[in-house]
Amino acid sequence: MPLTVGVIGCGMIAPFHFSGLEKIGASVRWICDLNEQAAAPWVARFDARYTKNYQEILADPSVQVVHVLTFTGTHRELCLAAIAAGKAVLCEKTLALNGTEAHEIVSAALRKGVPFYTCYMKRFIPAVEKARELLPAISPILSSYFRTYQKWGALWGSNPPSGFFHKPPNGPSDVIRRYGGGILPMGGSHILDLILFLLGRPQRVWSCMQTPADRDYDLQATALMETPNGIVHFEALAHPLDRIGYWKDGWDERFEINGLHGRLEFYSAPWNDVTHKASLLVHYDNRSQTAAEYRFAPASPFERAIARFAPSIEAGIQGEQSALTGWEVDNLIDHIRLSAKEQQAVSVEWNDPKLS
Repeated sequence: MPLTVGVIGCGMIAPFHFSGLEKIGASVRWICDLNEQAAAPWVARFDARYTKNYQEILADPSVQVVHVLTFTGTHRELCLAAIAAGKAVLCEKTLALNGTEAHEIVSAALRKGVPFYTCYMKRFIPAVEKARELLPAISPILSSYFRTYQKWGALWGSNPPSGFFHKPPNGPSDVIRRYGGGILPMGGSHILDLILFLLGRPQRVWSCMQTPADRDYDLQATALMETPNGIVHFEALAHPLDRIGYWKDGWDERFEINGLHGRLEFYSAPWNDVTHKASLLVHYDNRSQTAAEYRFAPASPFERAIARFAPSIEAGIQGEQSALTGWEVDNLIDHIRLSAKEQQAVSVEWNDPKLS
């Protein structure tokens, strides 16, 4: 029997999820969005039922999993409701506006015993998976550099007069209202997840953040992190540069992991151009003093993530990715912000969500 799915949210991230669901032959039973026009093409494509009220999805006993694809500010309400209804959940990142909300969500999923995934899909980029496979070949690890430079336009000048990045005089900007922050949660969160995935949980961080005086969102976040696998240098930067990066398209996202026996270098393709551009991994082996390049064909990490999660969801078990993934990133973001605010290094507290 195909996996039966309800989808909440038909914004810009939704096509990548719908493609993944189509590839695994899932039955998309319900599609929910306040904008019926945005949902209409997907309703027709999957012969699904449309609703503006997500509770209709949760009331359907045939729905096994709910994909929460709305902006972060709505995740707590939607995830907790889906969990209470006994549904498995696949939620887009970031899981919540802060670590406290994320802790509450994951704790509820653990108590209910439902599979719960935060879609940090960059773990499933073939070059990233290859990097994880090759880590023992370069270990012990000494030092790493992780960064994302994303082209956000001319935001380092004055406050934009309108739009997503405009800060009105008597309220929050849309980026704060929807996502709770700027480049750190919106772009840096993926890189923090890769640090956690490849190197483990940081024990201490020292960070600095840049927020323009007339704005309420960050345009730069940097940090030094002590991990079980050496020091990590992290940076997330919103920039206006058009032709930088691996593909010279303004997207400059990469990591470099240096070990006693070699180096791994990863160069990322843009997340939203997965059908034409692929990422690159270079492995330098100091023993043989040779380098190997791993050039994979373009592949959607969204599709790969959904395909990997689906068997566990069908079996009603958590599977290979921990339910704590989204909380781990949000907790780390909280500590980066705390360190920047206090202008000193802080120890990272890992008070894991539990069943009780």
